[in-house]
Amino acid sequence: MGRTSSEWDEDIQRLGERVEDFFDRVLGFASAPRYLLQDTWRPAVDLYEVEDGLMVLAELPGVDEGDVEVTLRRGRLRIAGVRRPRALESTGQPLQLEIATGPFERILALPVGIDTDRVEARFQQGVLAVHIPRENAVPAVRVRVEGEHDT
Repeated sequence: MGRTSSEWDEDIQRLGERVEDFFDRVLGFASAPRYLLQDTWRPAVDLYEVEDGLMVLAELPGVDEGDVEVTLRRGRLRIAGVRRPRALESTGQPLQLEIATGPFERILALPVGIDTDRVEARFQQGVLAVHIPRENAVPAVRVRVEGEHDT
């Protein structure tokens, strides 16, 4: 089965994000306010293979639980939401802004053979943990091949 244009778009977006991260680190753009560089910010994500599937951890400090959305679609895990700016007790002129606010999104390609009906997500202390179990593997069955000489 061929890839759809949206799958190509997502892969190209991820490649672009990796290139941006590289140049941010090399050229020092990481210290510039992210709101000037892009419309969304990307949370850091770790992906682990665990005994019964996959575990995804996303750093979302300052994000409210109700502002996080996790969806699975066509072999892709999408973590999206919004981090709202924190109101200061007194109004003041900002001198340095490094904490990204606004919408965020991460899309991860998942391997074949995951059980989308048993995915669980837990949000605790600013970290989103998504457990993605593997499908229960059906053992292979040996099939006898009959030939023209079998009667």
